[in-house]
Amino acid sequence: MNHQHHHGPHPEYSCHLTNPSTDHVRTRHIVLGIGTGSTSKNVLSYALTLAAKEDSALHVVHCITSEDLPVETDSPQFETRLHDEMVAQREQTTSTLASHTDTWTYDCTYGDPAGVILATADKYDAFTIVIGSPRKGAASAVSQLIHSSVSSRLNRQNRYPVISVPAGVRSAR
Repeated sequence: MNHQHHHGPHPEYSCHLTNPSTDHVRTRHIVLGIGTGSTSKNVLSYALTLAAKEDSALHVVHCITSEDLPVETDSPQFETRLHDEMVAQREQTTSTLASHTDTWTYDCTYGDPAGVILATADKYDAFTIVIGSPRKGAASAVSQLIHSSVSSRLNRQNRYPVISVPAGVRSAR
């Protein structure tokens, strides 16, 4: 596995990991956008199943946003909590990806999630983008209404089909 660090407010948490398949070069690519929380596990499972069925490389993107940061930014434990969360998420994701013998990449970076997902889709000429469905709640509803959520912004672009995976769905049938 290849590992490279990127720059950002906490460069130690951004990285680019790769597992190039030795079988053959993949001509089809799926880009998966993940975030924090348990829904990312379901979406990753779904995307892995889809990638295997479609004989595609999988490119996982996690953008570090305010949702990743511990709430108490002035707490003496802030750095420890941030470190623990970021390392746990990277380890969970790469552990799941390790079961996928085909080509995959994992990028954890800073930036606008919708923009980074689209740039990754452009880079690999993806045939689809996979994301989790919008969360429930008032803040999510407002984001959907003003079209500022990642899912709203990705659904408004016209270059790539977007598969929005509802919570609880674990595999592509």
